[in-house]
Amino acid sequence: MSTHVNDFATAAAVVAAQYPYPLTATTNGPAVSLPAGDGPCFAVQLVGDAPGDGTIDGALQESDDGTTWTAIPGATFAQVPGSDTAEVINFTRSAKYVRWVGTLAGVSPQFTVSVLIGQQKKTI
Repeated sequence: MSTHVNDFATAAAVVAAQYPYPLTATTNGPAVSLPAGDGPCFAVQLVGDAPGDGTIDGALQESDDGTTWTAIPGATFAQVPGSDTAEVINFTRSAKYVRWVGTLAGVSPQFTVSVLIGQQKKTI
């Protein structure tokens, strides 16, 4: 099996950790699992329209049971003080579930954000 970028659809397991909705308060994304994944992970955070005045800090957390969450070391995005940014980070998870957390601050913050989490598919 090829793992070149030109074979991304076959080589990577990707899930949506935050659909592109306008956020006005700190948000916890849904718990996602990558049962077909193996090895290091990546996440893509896209921040679009931001008509409010504020910042957003995105980070990833992990959980064994989907209830108790802890921060994943090094799995944080740069603070976004405006709109139209894209950032990709790499991280390693040690638990079954992962979620994105967006912390909003400022005067009437509003951000449209989407996040994808992926991992190379298991190979046999």
